[in-house]
Amino acid sequence: MTATDSPSVFLGLDYGLRRVGLAVGDTSRYLAFAHGTHVEGQDGSIFKYLGEIIQSRQVTGLVMGLPLKTDGSDGEITLKVRRFAKRLEQEFMLPVILWDERYSSQEADRWLQAKRRSTKEDRDALAAEIILQSYLDSIDSRERPE
Repeated sequence: MTATDSPSVFLGLDYGLRRVGLAVGDTSRYLAFAHGTHVEGQDGSIFKYLGEIIQSRQVTGLVMGLPLKTDGSDGEITLKVRRFAKRLEQEFMLPVILWDERYSSQEADRWLQAKRRSTKEDRDALAAEIILQSYLDSIDSRERPE
């Protein structure tokens, strides 16, 4: 990012069939923060929910965790994520970056072990934060002069 570029705001997603963990971050500070979860059947339409966040935060791109198998191949959930990503692109006309999320949930579990009363929603939001932070770190390292 050059001095004349404005920061990009990203919404990170950890997709699940029941819950979608969310995180927000930008390229001004290269930091991601958990932003809660959407619980299917409880929080209304996922697209309405995301649309409100996208508008209020002026999101310019989505970073969605891609749950590859340990060998790097696609599994059943990976195909669902790819289909959902295409729907997001069509609905919001924003780029969707699929980012390898292998082990993000396990990493979130390790972070939450110290917390006695963590929930599945905490885990999903933290996993989204870890996914988005990984992506922001990759951008930051590419843009730093050597």
